[in-house]
Amino acid sequence: MNYRKLALALSLCSFLYFFPQNIFSDDVEQANRYYEKYDYKYALELYEKIMAKKPSLEVAQKIANCYRFINDTKNSEKAYARVLTFKGFDPVNYKYYADALKQNSKFEAAKEAYQLYGERVPSKAALATKLANATDAARIWVENPDKSVRMENMQNLNSEYSDFCPVLVGQNLSFVSDRWFTSDPNAKRKDVVYGWTGNPYLKLYLTDREGKAQKISAMPKPINTLYHNGPGVFTASGDTIYFTRIDLPASRKREDINIVKKGIFRSVKQKDGWSIPVRLLGNGNSYSVQHPALSPDGNILYFASDMPGGLGGMDIYASRKNPSGDWDTPKNCGPNINTEEDDVFPYVRKDGKFFYSTKGNIGIGGLDIFMADGSFDIFTVAENLKSPLNSAKDDFGITYADSTNGFLSSNREGGKGLDDIYRFRIIPEVAPKTIQQPIFAVDGQVLEKGTGLPIESVKIILTNKTTGVETSAMSDSRGTFHFELEPEMDYVVTGDKSKYYLQQEGQISTKGLKESTIFTINFELERSNDAYLVRLNNIYYNFDKWDIRKDAIPELTKVVNFMNSMPNVNIQLRSHTDSRGPAVYNQYLSQKRAESAINYLKNKGVASQRLEAVGLGESELLNRCKDGVKCSKQEHQMNRRTEFKIVKVEPVLSMASARTLASAKK
Repeated sequence: MNYRKLALALSLCSFLYFFPQNIFSDDVEQANRYYEKYDYKYALELYEKIMAKKPSLEVAQKIANCYRFINDTKNSEKAYARVLTFKGFDPVNYKYYADALKQNSKFEAAKEAYQLYGERVPSKAALATKLANATDAARIWVENPDKSVRMENMQNLNSEYSDFCPVLVGQNLSFVSDRWFTSDPNAKRKDVVYGWTGNPYLKLYLTDREGKAQKISAMPKPINTLYHNGPGVFTASGDTIYFTRIDLPASRKREDINIVKKGIFRSVKQKDGWSIPVRLLGNGNSYSVQHPALSPDGNILYFASDMPGGLGGMDIYASRKNPSGDWDTPKNCGPNINTEEDDVFPYVRKDGKFFYSTKGNIGIGGLDIFMADGSFDIFTVAENLKSPLNSAKDDFGITYADSTNGFLSSNREGGKGLDDIYRFRIIPEVAPKTIQQPIFAVDGQVLEKGTGLPIESVKIILTNKTTGVETSAMSDSRGTFHFELEPEMDYVVTGDKSKYYLQQEGQISTKGLKESTIFTINFELERSNDAYLVRLNNIYYNFDKWDIRKDAIPELTKVVNFMNSMPNVNIQLRSHTDSRGPAVYNQYLSQKRAESAINYLKNKGVASQRLEAVGLGESELLNRCKDGVKCSKQEHQMNRRTEFKIVKVEPVLSMASARTLASAKK
């Protein structure tokens, strides 16, 4: 009996020794079948065992691809590093390796791997350079997160599995999860487990906005079925849902589940529950349609699809609702949204801002959330939301409760499960209080002596005795004027002595003052005979001519400067002659001379509406030299003169100063 057992054992050992390749071959074939059916979780278990027995580039490549497909970035990094040790590997593995490094926040190593990719694949050199440079931006964003954004993991809602794509439904929150759930307690494990991930199929759930565990419930049939259901979006009224689903026809086997493409279905809430979902988009055979989103008015349906004619990978499309309630032929949302990579998970905020996730733009790691303005197929260039809304991992499925509060999905480090739902709040930082500097100013009024009436258009001069700088202002219709003062200075306030005899002047000092102070000064002025009149000296004309001579230019330049410094003033240019010659001709000659001066000022940029030419001839002589009186050349020259007279002054009051003054008085 013992001999027979020994002989049987020897026979078995001989069989295993002489035919190991057959058994090994069977394992590879089974693993490959899983791989080809997208059952990556099952394929991995076999490939890892095979790799331990007989390493090869083919198996190493399949293992690395599996980890990439199931989004396990840590094992993906190790697996692609192993692929790079074999001879003859495809250089594209440098990119896959770099992608994994980047998603694991190893930015410098990722940059080097991208550069190697560009060196080994010259046709992709430009792309490799772009990706390498993007790692610098990613590192900077991660190291400098927006401090106004607060992120909170919704611990009560999340599980150890994937929980993602939160959507507001009234006061509730809908989300998708592959946590353990089945409506059929008799279902076998293989019927409820998705071979791609090794977890159950996706289902739609409802909870309150706080995500309390005791209030989480799976949506009932016919929304949730045996296979994938979700993510979804609800209309504003909450009575209609559009959601992603894999609908496996009765003619197909369960093993075909990974081959059947996703579609978008619609169901309407009725008195006795939800209606049987109806397929809106997708045929289930050649391409997938998923991730529905609605415009705020419900008239545009956005979704992601790999249908033919896109820019690459999954693109985002839009369809308009027509008057009959059906949806028109979808249109690609265009190159400002879509890239050569996957562009997925669209969402439209109530204010019309468009959000989605992509791997194709400059981002931090995997999927990053971007924002753009626009709608349908016309959008601005999308902007990365940066850290902390985005991380080195995948960030997607964003939704807003209002402009500063919302939810998003992420598989970032520190989470509870594979994908977690996070709540975010945007709290603008309050700038630190600055010490209010004291404000100093002068409020004054000009009154006529004797009558006490306000005087308009008086030039008031503020002289900084410390620096010597002069500032002027004109009194307004109420006779008031205003000046701002600097701290630690001495000032004097005076009126224009050429027009008024001053009865007083104001002496002011801000030295030693610590609190805001407004100085009040009232002037009592007595008008002089030639108020508003400024005489210009040495403007000469050739006999019987009115052309401006060169020696007159300095005096006219004074007028130009005056007009530029007092933009609220209008003037008359008044020209006079002496008494020699006929009075009528002298009137004509003086008018021409005044107009000649006006033209000079216009050519220097003074607006014509601010100027008036007045020829007074010999009507206002300054001395006795009228007709019939013998006078010297010097005496006659005194009468040949040009003056300017202020005829209109708009009130001047700085509103900015008035506001500053008001705040100081408070």
